[in-house]
Amino acid sequence: MILVHLASSWPDVLAHSRTAAEVTLSAWAQISDDRLRQYGDAVLGVYQKEVVTAFDITGWSRTREGRVVFEGNPSRRWAHLIGTPNPGKPWVRGQARPVQYLDTAILASGAVPVEDAASGRRAVVDDFILTVDAEGSATLVVPSGRRVTVITTPVS
Repeated sequence: MILVHLASSWPDVLAHSRTAAEVTLSAWAQISDDRLRQYGDAVLGVYQKEVVTAFDITGWSRTREGRVVFEGNPSRRWAHLIGTPNPGKPWVRGQARPVQYLDTAILASGAVPVEDAASGRRAVVDDFILTVDAEGSATLVVPSGRRVTVITTPVS
């Protein structure tokens, strides 16, 4: 998955002078062919630390300057991420490259070591404890002062 920072272009969408597809799929610099092969399944647009667009990449081309222009469709698979926090690293002011790469498996599988416990299956990530019982109900223990965002997705 490719994450693109829409800091300067998303205001055009809000002003109705450009479309979400234009600003998300438009010409992105310094993306290698290897990165496209490895991460080029989807592109998320991020504005002010939040996902604002999600597209499945169906193809791409290069401009004369070597910038990548994506072809894509609004993503049904990743649409649930719209309105959620950036799943990548925070962008910092003055950062030269507004592109990040994220292994889609991180969002798709969320694989962490799981142990069997008396109360169900249990996983611990950064002091967050998630337990899922035999009926599929979940309990989450959250460290003090931390925040939780709940995202529901359609059952596949």
